[in-house]
Amino acid sequence: MGRAPESFAEALASGNTDRVNGAIDEVEAVDATERVEQYPALFDACYPVYDSDDGYVRQAVVRFLRDAYPMLELQIAAVEGDRVDGYATDDLAEIRSSLVELLLEGLEDDDGRVRTAAVDGFETLGVALDAAGLDAERAALVEALEDLADGLPEEKAEDAESAKRSVERMGFVGGLMSDIEIDSP
Repeated sequence: MGRAPESFAEALASGNTDRVNGAIDEVEAVDATERVEQYPALFDACYPVYDSDDGYVRQAVVRFLRDAYPMLELQIAAVEGDRVDGYATDDLAEIRSSLVELLLEGLEDDDGRVRTAAVDGFETLGVALDAAGLDAERAALVEALEDLADGLPEEKAEDAESAKRSVERMGFVGGLMSDIEIDSP
């Protein structure tokens, strides 16, 4: 990744749609294994921008950090091994946890655009958790989302419930797929 994490943070803080979308496109183009290495620095540089009074800027931070998440769990599952380029699913736990905390915070935001970006982030994480077979982590996340929804006003609670359904749905779909037997010719 040629750009410094601080320059991504500046693009997000600008509130300029073209700069924000360009930053997201740029980070998505980077190989997942490189994003594993860069994600902590990206998170540290961009998370403080979330404190903005501008809802679009907060949404941009959620979208950027969601899309910067490497999703290496999918590659690990695809090779039916336990590592890709030296990384295992456990190596992603800390950065996944950082993203979950941001997404939970996003579900409490007063701006609906931020909450929608957070819901989308939970759907993305649901896919990663399912691919990695992290059923206990998914169950804990579902419980955290239930608890959050119980304490929020109705509109925000609906978004938290939507996020919970996304995470649950990924586990349900994965469970169905694992029960399907494919006959070889």
